[in-house]
Amino acid sequence: MGPLEVETDSGLVELGGARQRAALAFLLLHANRVVPTSQLLDALWPTDRAPLTARKILQNAVWRLRRALAHAAGPEGSPELVTRAPGYMVRVRPEDVDLLVFQQRVAEGRAALAADDPMTASRVLREALSLWQGVALADLVEDGTIWPQLTAVQEMRLDVMEDRFEAELACGGHHAVLRELEAYVEAEPLRERASQQLMTALYRCGRQAEALGVYSRARAALVGGLGLEPGRQMQLLQQSVLTQDPSLDLLPEVMARREQALAAAASPAPGSTDRERDAHGAHGAGDATAPAPAAHATPEAAPGPVPAGAPEETDEPLNTRQPATILMLRFHLGAEFDHLPPKDVDRVLDAVSQLAREKIEEFGGEVAASIGSVQLGYFAHSPERTSGAERAVRAGTSVRDCLSVPAASTAPPTPVVRGLQVEAAVTTGEAVVTQWTVAGAVRPWIGGDLVDVCQDMLDRTPGGMVQVCDLTRRLTESRITYHRAGSSRSRWYVRAIGPAADAPGERCPSQASEREYELDLMHGLLRRARHRSMPHLITVLGESGLGKTRLLMEFRRRLSVEKDPVRVLTGSVPRPGSGGPLSAPAEMFAAYCGIGDEDTERTALGKAEAALIQLAGSDGARPMLAALDPLIAPGRPAHRTPSIGETLGAWRDFLVRAALAQPLVLIWDDLHHADDTLLETVEHLTDTSADVPLLNVVGARALLLELRPDWAGGRQHSMTISLAPVAADTLDRLLRSLLVPDGSADVA
Repeated sequence: MGPLEVETDSGLVELGGARQRAALAFLLLHANRVVPTSQLLDALWPTDRAPLTARKILQNAVWRLRRALAHAAGPEGSPELVTRAPGYMVRVRPEDVDLLVFQQRVAEGRAALAADDPMTASRVLREALSLWQGVALADLVEDGTIWPQLTAVQEMRLDVMEDRFEAELACGGHHAVLRELEAYVEAEPLRERASQQLMTALYRCGRQAEALGVYSRARAALVGGLGLEPGRQMQLLQQSVLTQDPSLDLLPEVMARREQALAAAASPAPGSTDRERDAHGAHGAGDATAPAPAAHATPEAAPGPVPAGAPEETDEPLNTRQPATILMLRFHLGAEFDHLPPKDVDRVLDAVSQLAREKIEEFGGEVAASIGSVQLGYFAHSPERTSGAERAVRAGTSVRDCLSVPAASTAPPTPVVRGLQVEAAVTTGEAVVTQWTVAGAVRPWIGGDLVDVCQDMLDRTPGGMVQVCDLTRRLTESRITYHRAGSSRSRWYVRAIGPAADAPGERCPSQASEREYELDLMHGLLRRARHRSMPHLITVLGESGLGKTRLLMEFRRRLSVEKDPVRVLTGSVPRPGSGGPLSAPAEMFAAYCGIGDEDTERTALGKAEAALIQLAGSDGARPMLAALDPLIAPGRPAHRTPSIGETLGAWRDFLVRAALAQPLVLIWDDLHHADDTLLETVEHLTDTSADVPLLNVVGARALLLELRPDWAGGRQHSMTISLAPVAADTLDRLLRSLLVPDGSADVA
């Protein structure tokens, strides 16, 4: 009912490694029954990957588990792991295993529901669900464990939640259960029973139109996902809502029984003290109608103490548990910032923290906490707004994208400012929300297990990545593309963001850049280059802090989600003295061939040769490879070292062949640092590549025109974009805060 734990009066028992834990978990799923050794081996090593020594490993794991469980033995010697042909069995009392207790209470609750006692059924089923501590065997699931028995347990939990909803509705609790039902149906759109329950609750709350909207959404999900129409019961319910069938209303005697129960719960027992009466009045009535934890949420826990740094002068806080999405952002400053004095480092952190706050609020969230380099955003869920989960993911991705240049589809992006990185984690579930009133303004503090889960995810998120939980992924996957975090089945990274789906009457924050006109021009030339097989040159001129790099970054990002794929190669020209004239061409060539920093010289040559053979054939690849050798292994002794001009000529030939194979976009940054030879090659690339779908995009300072006053002058198919400052540009304000007194750092 959460992570696997064995608890005794003296604390938790150490269960050992993942293999031992998995063996015990599988045996507990079949408690007091013999599990054949072959079945246990299949569970521990799925898909026929068991080593030859698998049985020996299992025997050792069982031996260690026996020793561990011996420390957990009570007066009656429970639990016990025994060998029984043809395998093993865990002998344990039913009351000692949460799963067995859960199943027993579920049986009692369902019996009460069948006996027309919904009040008892609701209470017992709520107690059963309170045993859950998250995903069943969460620690094993996190490591990729998938068992049919585990899936069945998870499905049983969903069934029980729907049983409790039914019990709540049967005893008039439609107001109390409404918010939880909305979150559940959003998470499980294909479960018709829950959708029917939500329709009934909305109808009884006087929200007939929204009840019909639930039917429309459920039908769209079923038809779009499975090709099925809703079942007959749901269709009949829709007709009943349309005709306002009296059978949907609660019977008068049901309402009378509920009012009596609430009155009894609110009345203190005879002879109780004033303090007891006060406590009962504050909590008793709420307990009778308090909703159980929402779908996929952690169990209810009392709000913790006031967080450190909370305002001292506050009114009484209001504590609630609400479906919500949490966004947690953390910024890192690398060794590049070590030379700065502490006050300047604080200025940098203040700038990026302000960026995070602006983005969280722009996407409809609230900043719930700001501690050092960590920002916590809170996004409430409501039917009137775009999904809180989607808004949180978009906010986190927007912050990341302001500070980085996208790399390959699954690789971490490259920071715009060297040494400055951000990572983000997004989790959805039920949060403890404490509203503090300070000087007339209401400020939220967010607590509960949801924040702990988000913190744990953030600790395992690489720099530059946005990780989401599985529920967030399922709520947003129609408009956001993800890829798995390694072999995990519950952690996902954002890959690409699609257009937002705005709720009626609401304008969702736009992802569009403030340089839309410039981007439209660049896209127009790209379409022309593709459809007419005609090379074009675009020069983007801008000083430091005017968004040059950001514009190039945004253009590259949009190319990554184009329906018609293009190959994009990027290179940044280093300052004189910090890199040779071939650094940027070598960067582009390595990206095309798939050469990484970890590749040996021999491996890099092999990848380059394979790529060139595919483009030019065996005979054509051989001379090209010799001329391009300085791009692959600079400084390597060779029989004959080609000149820079010869290498750039072969590189230009390679680009033409690559563009003929697939439309090609080159993106250069800081070209004003290039020497005359490289400038000549880049400027005339479009002149020597006729009838080729090639777009050459150059980013540079205006200094480029001082070095070459006639840059691209009079040439066909060329365009120059001179950037002016954009008002209220968040990233520009950030870059100006990075303490570059002489304005010489190329960070934008």
